[in-house]
Amino acid sequence: MKNGHFRLPNANSRKNKFVTAISMLLILSGLYATCYIFFFRTVEVDVTKDAFLQYSGESGSGEVKVRNEMLNYNQRIQEFMDSVTYNVSPHQNLSNGDIITVQASYDEDLAKRYHIKPIESKREIVVTDLPQRLDELPELDDPFYKTLHEKSKNYLDKNMKSILNEDFTVFDRDEKPKLDNSTYLYRVFLKSKNKEQKDKILDVYSIEASFTEGEQIKKDKIYYMITYNEINTSFEIRDENIYGEKIINSKDTALEDKKTFESYINKKYKKQYEITYLDVPAQQAEK
Repeated sequence: MKNGHFRLPNANSRKNKFVTAISMLLILSGLYATCYIFFFRTVEVDVTKDAFLQYSGESGSGEVKVRNEMLNYNQRIQEFMDSVTYNVSPHQNLSNGDIITVQASYDEDLAKRYHIKPIESKREIVVTDLPQRLDELPELDDPFYKTLHEKSKNYLDKNMKSILNEDFTVFDRDEKPKLDNSTYLYRVFLKSKNKEQKDKILDVYSIEASFTEGEQIKKDKIYYMITYNEINTSFEIRDENIYGEKIINSKDTALEDKKTFESYINKKYKKQYEITYLDVPAQQAEK
């Protein structure tokens, strides 16, 4: 019977089976190597290399926080690094040149499970680039002042409705006063006499408003100042350091008089600041 005879594989068949076997062996070897590299081989991980230091404040009163924002590790290292926490000491009252110590803590069981050997768990870092108090003020044509003016104008535009409704006490609650005039008066730099208080710049305005009902006209004027806190060599103006407030003074006190204004500032801040006028011309301030 012809179909019942056993036939040996031909050369091509044997060659194909050999190639297939070698390919499978290479695939299995690759899988084993991959598993070894990613899961079994012990790897060293520098746990403080990617620590991000976030400084705030000024030299002499600076603060620091530390965290790790790196998300570009492989899977097992990422899971381990997610367990890392940091302690930094000292973390406040920092000055440029100070040495701080970052100490990392981590999940030791996770490190053993993933064959990770943490290294550099403690690192010393020199504090640099903290802004400093101003020794001298910029020239009056410096763009910094233009930025201040734009911010003051935007602040007044944004908050004028609440100023009219809440800071003018002459008008009744149901009366809606309208703005008649907003006049720039001063820009002053307040230099603190101690390191606990931040240097400031104040923009001072007089604001006039009125309310008309029939033939009756009510008018009032208040003084208002916008404070820029924490002025230093960074010349950075953060929104959280900007705030406005009505100047509380007696009705017969005109703050257009500089001595009267200085008396108010000294009383408000208990003589903790030196006052320097930044005499931006009124017509420039109103542009």
